[in-house]
Amino acid sequence: MQTGNSPSRAHRLVVTMLTTGVATLLAFAINFLLTPYITERLGVEAYGFITLANTFVSYAMIAMTALNSFSTRFIAVEYQRGDKKAASTYFTSLFFANAAVSLVIFLCMLPVIANIDGVLDVPARLVSDVQYLFVLVFVNFLVTNGSNSFSSAAYTKNRLDIYGLFQVASYVVEAVILVALYAVFDAHAYFYGLGLLAAGLVLFAGNMCIYRRLTPDIKLRPSLFSLGAMKTLFVNGIWNSINNLGNVLISGIDLLLANVLLSAVAMGQLSLSRTFSSVFSRLYQLVSQAFQPLFLESYSSDNREALLSRLKLSSKMSGYFASLIFAGFFALGIPFFELWIPGQDISLVYSLTMIGIVGSFFEGLVNPLYYIYTLTLKNKVPTAITVIGGVVSVIGTVVLLEFTDLGVYGCAITTTAVTSLIAIVTNPLYMTHVLGISHMTFYPTFARSFLACVLMSFSFSVVSCLAVPVNWASFILCVLLCGVLSAPIYILAALNRNERYSVALMLRKKYSERNS
Repeated sequence: MQTGNSPSRAHRLVVTMLTTGVATLLAFAINFLLTPYITERLGVEAYGFITLANTFVSYAMIAMTALNSFSTRFIAVEYQRGDKKAASTYFTSLFFANAAVSLVIFLCMLPVIANIDGVLDVPARLVSDVQYLFVLVFVNFLVTNGSNSFSSAAYTKNRLDIYGLFQVASYVVEAVILVALYAVFDAHAYFYGLGLLAAGLVLFAGNMCIYRRLTPDIKLRPSLFSLGAMKTLFVNGIWNSINNLGNVLISGIDLLLANVLLSAVAMGQLSLSRTFSSVFSRLYQLVSQAFQPLFLESYSSDNREALLSRLKLSSKMSGYFASLIFAGFFALGIPFFELWIPGQDISLVYSLTMIGIVGSFFEGLVNPLYYIYTLTLKNKVPTAITVIGGVVSVIGTVVLLEFTDLGVYGCAITTTAVTSLIAIVTNPLYMTHVLGISHMTFYPTFARSFLACVLMSFSFSVVSCLAVPVNWASFILCVLLCGVLSAPIYILAALNRNERYSVALMLRKKYSERNS
């Protein structure tokens, strides 16, 4: 399969995938080690509030999305056209707008945090802990938004591989901080906020270094601030912001509803089932980000064949991870939770997890394709659908919690149903519409990934039956065996003949280089 990539670009894409993959694994490791420690020493409620604090930040990010979602596109386009002044104008306007809006949001949150036990169901023993946690998480929110402008340099110069290295460094620092704090002091939930803030500062410094090294000709000067540039960013990004509101209504408000309508314990159990969902989403996004400069290049040069080829390839790469995650939890979820969080309601957590992962699988298939909306500036229809889906999700969740005995299952079922429908039906149909291609263009790609997922789930289940994981050593052995099986199964089931031939040539070339 030829996409027109030069060897250097292909190499850079591989390096980007590797670095971002390592970063995602580190994020997974942090959650993996942190969760059982907190649930054992502070209770499942404390872990729920850590997730809820991040969820509150996602509420705040709705406003920031209007400014940031198209900023890289405008900065990169002007820079590549050679208009450095226009690029600097967008860059400067974005920086100061981000600083002002995020500061206002932070100040508005302080009264809420001060009265946190009046807003949420917080056990008395955790009130001060939760308050410190929310303050630290929102300070990191300020740092992150200050960093967003500088991160555009990595996209402009297509050097996401360097950005990935700084991501790895940030997670290493976060892990070191958390290990040191929990090893030396009595456990507190707000330690998570300290680790998160340290990671945010590292990434801020990294983005500054990338900016100064790669795009020193993009200037940050107050005199370049432009209300017109800010308006352009806002007008183009407002639909993404509204879309984020819809996403929050679909999958970001159920923790809050569980806390208010059920209990802090129910919220904690739902949070446990989603411990790694943010890691999975980050993995899909990182796969997507690695391809975005290539999408932008193909679209800018009006190379429709290369664009479709790259879109399908990105969907299959993201689909591999989605299939691996689903099949892994399907076959090994019960023994994993028994080893990881003994003492919790394993059956409940596993069931909630699998319900959520169904939606995550479909999201993984489609995630890289969302960049189509950025390329074409067609956001109104998908945004409207997402918001409608969000309203339906909230109403459905409230109805199930108030009028049925489903309990916390009501949150998970509604979220997954709405998420899956939007991901696999409405979005692919509209994506093909805006590109002016057949509505069925992406469904053969999805079908192949789905078939691979089914085959992987069956194969992994056989492995788990033959090598029953009863301790961490045998569990890791099962995981390794499943990992070895996953690649050939996915290659045979998901890739077409030309793609398999390309993979074989690539592997043969790598083998020859190693033995030459």
